[in-house]
Amino acid sequence: NKSAIFSITKESSDIDGNIVEVSTGKGFIISTENTVVVDGAQVSENTRKYFVQNESGKFNAEFMSLDKNGVAFLKIGKPLNEKSKLAYTVPVLGDLSKMKVGQKVLILGDSISSFIFNGSKDIKLSINKTNGGSMVLDLDGTVLGIALSSDTNSFASIDSIILSLKAKETPTDTTTSTDTKTP
Repeated sequence: NKSAIFSITKESSDIDGNIVEVSTGKGFIISTENTVVVDGAQVSENTRKYFVQNESGKFNAEFMSLDKNGVAFLKIGKPLNEKSKLAYTVPVLGDLSKMKVGQKVLILGDSISSFIFNGSKDIKLSINKTNGGSMVLDLDGTVLGIALSSDTNSFASIDSIILSLKAKETPTDTTTSTDTKTP
């Protein structure tokens, strides 16, 4: 899953008004459409620029959406230099409902931490902001969800992430058009 994990940074203004780049945690690729899921508490559509970086290089990223579960999506754009060639593998998605009480769950952030699954799908994690957006995995390496740095939600399951992404990709315009060609 190493190539699927991205460090997320954004442009911000320092105390003197200078533009600086600051960390906004982690994220991971969620689709072959160059979409990265990130901790929604650390991103905003009002930010000037986002950047994502993995072992293949550094790239511009565009804010796509934020959902009610606390996750956001960024779309990877152009590389910042000609050496960067976007490469990643979309991770295998796991199934939280197949987890058994007592199985180990991993959080892959700045370091690797773990906990024992207690059977509750309402997982409560205690992570710092730098690990917001970390991949939550089972021991087989399949993704169960994302770690969030929010006080209210600390975990979003892969199922809720996929549903949110599909809702983003589904057009919301429900008007119908009729073809009124004149003979």
